[in-house]
Amino acid sequence: MTNTFINKPCSKTLKKEVLPVMNRKAALELSINAIVVLILAITILGLGIGFIRGQFGALGKQFTEVSSEIKSQLNEKIKESGELLVFNRAEIETGIGKKDTFFIGVKNTASNPNADQDPSQSSVCYRLAVKCLRPLKPDSFCPGSTNNVVVGGKTVTGETPTTENTWFQIFSEIDINNNDVGVLPVTIQIAKATPDTYAMELQVSKELYNNNCALAGEFTPYQSKQFFVVLS
Repeated sequence: MTNTFINKPCSKTLKKEVLPVMNRKAALELSINAIVVLILAITILGLGIGFIRGQFGALGKQFTEVSSEIKSQLNEKIKESGELLVFNRAEIETGIGKKDTFFIGVKNTASNPNADQDPSQSSVCYRLAVKCLRPLKPDSFCPGSTNNVVVGGKTVTGETPTTENTWFQIFSEIDINNNDVGVLPVTIQIAKATPDTYAMELQVSKELYNNNCALAGEFTPYQSKQFFVVLS
């Protein structure tokens, strides 16, 4: 009886000593596991960011190379033809909601009169506008149930398209260096229209007194050219 009475406190004491040790060991293992998981997560995140950067870098380099090649082609086209406005594509095939980009080249034949006094004004301002002239099918219309309507940019008189009629994203005004060629992207995205072949016209106007866009006032027609949009 005495032995049983004496052993009971020892058992309780042993449990009290073992449990904290086990708790500390479990906590240590949990901490180590958490650190390992955190390191793995940071490593995977770093690899993911590196991959994305590489992809964007490759795409950016590819776009720069394509743009340089297109600029060279359009420069050569202007030199050979003597034209003031050229496209890299005269017919654009697209679908409803689809986004596509083509390029235009504009030859600046003027010089800013303020360039001698202020080298920062060595460019001339040009306006760009796109108009939908008419569809091929009879009894059909351009946006807004009418024809000869502005669908992008800004006209010589300052007219711009409504939101519903906007088919093209284009620089409405752009500075082109004296006697240089400006190569510009034009993006088309038609949200709603009847599938058809549309006759379009890109209109370029020049600042009347050859000022840059910061000092631009009146504009005068400079050059225009037709192209086609085949909408499916």
